[in-house]
Amino acid sequence: MRLKTAFISLVLLICPCALCYGQLSFSGVNGERGYAAMRGIFKLDLDNGFIFTPRYGYYRMSDKEIDEAGSTSRYGLEGAYELNDDWTVFAEGFWQPQAVGYQAVGYGAGLRWKPFYRWGMLKNPLLTVKAEQTRYRTYVDKMGNDLTGGSFGQIETGASAQVSADAGAWNLKAAWHKVIKYSSRVPQDVTFSWADIPFMTAVVQGFVKEAAAVRVSYRTDFITPYASLARYRYAELSDTAAAVSAGLHVRLWEMSLSGGVEVFEPRRESNRRTYFSMSAEVEF
Repeated sequence: MRLKTAFISLVLLICPCALCYGQLSFSGVNGERGYAAMRGIFKLDLDNGFIFTPRYGYYRMSDKEIDEAGSTSRYGLEGAYELNDDWTVFAEGFWQPQAVGYQAVGYGAGLRWKPFYRWGMLKNPLLTVKAEQTRYRTYVDKMGNDLTGGSFGQIETGASAQVSADAGAWNLKAAWHKVIKYSSRVPQDVTFSWADIPFMTAVVQGFVKEAAAVRVSYRTDFITPYASLARYRYAELSDTAAAVSAGLHVRLWEMSLSGGVEVFEPRRESNRRTYFSMSAEVEF
């Protein structure tokens, strides 16, 4: 019910802007033990160089071995300005209100660069770089018990980059994220409720120190299959973890629908998590 209410609220929020050029994207996953996550994005182009992108994310923390009834939401906004055909500057922020023992706020700024339209087989290359900082607050340990002293605070300073390009019918994307500095050492019994993995809709738990991912898709007039591979590492662990996803986009006029699967830890039977994904995108 809360998931449905959140999505309806997002739609009502962007309806007054529906006469402007925009793009509404929705994606969600469902998995084991009632896990559910949703992300909504509305890209509003004012046609004067300014682009605003409100975001909403939601998931229910029910995929752990212990019972953690409840849900977590994130609200975000990005503002961008196109300096010219090649360069765009942007700033963004998000707020995660306190829920099930966690809260966070984050902000960042960066540049997008389109160096050329076509070079040989390559077309529409785009490079995005960003500096960011996130402030976390954790009130419970990994078992859900209240922390001694009230809470654990963490400030994470990092950088990220993403590149994409077309090569014929192929679209290639790569993403990289790196934490440059943590303000505090992460205790063994402390985690965080929300960590993003590039090109994945599902949310994982923990402080992700670095992540790298690639995504490949093959476009046709109506159907676009895709596949992604991500590797990431937590701050408190030296080993890397993996996630893969695959699915199919179907294009219908100005709408795109997709369905697929996301698998975290595909080679580790005991830690494996599988999520079934769906998404929709509409252009106005």
